[in-house]
Amino acid sequence: MRHEDDGARSWGMLGALILVAGSVSAQDATKSADTSKLIYADFQNSQATRPVSSRGGMTRLNRYSQNPGNPPEFRGLDKADPPAPALARVTADDVAAAFDYELRIPNEWEGVNLEVFGQPEKDGKLVADDVSGYKFITLRVFAKGPQHIRLELITRGHGANLESGYPTANFRVSPGFNTYKLKLDSFNQPQWAMPLDLKNDVLKKLTSVTVGVFCDKCTIEKGTVVVDNIAFEK
Repeated sequence: MRHEDDGARSWGMLGALILVAGSVSAQDATKSADTSKLIYADFQNSQATRPVSSRGGMTRLNRYSQNPGNPPEFRGLDKADPPAPALARVTADDVAAAFDYELRIPNEWEGVNLEVFGQPEKDGKLVADDVSGYKFITLRVFAKGPQHIRLELITRGHGANLESGYPTANFRVSPGFNTYKLKLDSFNQPQWAMPLDLKNDVLKKLTSVTVGVFCDKCTIEKGTVVVDNIAFEK
């Protein structure tokens, strides 16, 4: 499975969303008074209109496909390099990260995801978070198009550098903008992947989280995904 982070055009609901105009001023890193929770990304901060994580980590859009000649398409923040999600206003005081997508055929498998890095790079290297003390990951999602969303836990540059095959968990989405809560120990690697120890290799050295759409034996599918308030909880 091959990840790509080059942009493409798509057709969806972003034009119908009230997008944030201009740049949202970067704020201090979000700190939760509740020590039982790590607010990973609430998208209240941006850098040059690109949504960033709560501590300033970059966001980007990725795509992958079995058929490299016909990859899925997506649309997020205009002219962003690398491709980034758009900022979408949820309420007068809340913004989220959003993208449109189109899954294309023929493809045995393909997908589009939003990748959120927990922290900015330091000296050109990814910074890892130890989230092994948490039991759950929570997030808010609005999805029009997909029936399921996939979460992926990634570590790079800290002992593991898989091209693909990191631990994932899928959940079914319901209509509306809803909060979902998944147990971290429910994440599993595909059988073909190089095995990693979930706690020691991934959760103790987490560099990013992806939220995305996917398919196997694909059919044409178009839609929009809006993501907000990614957090780890005890």
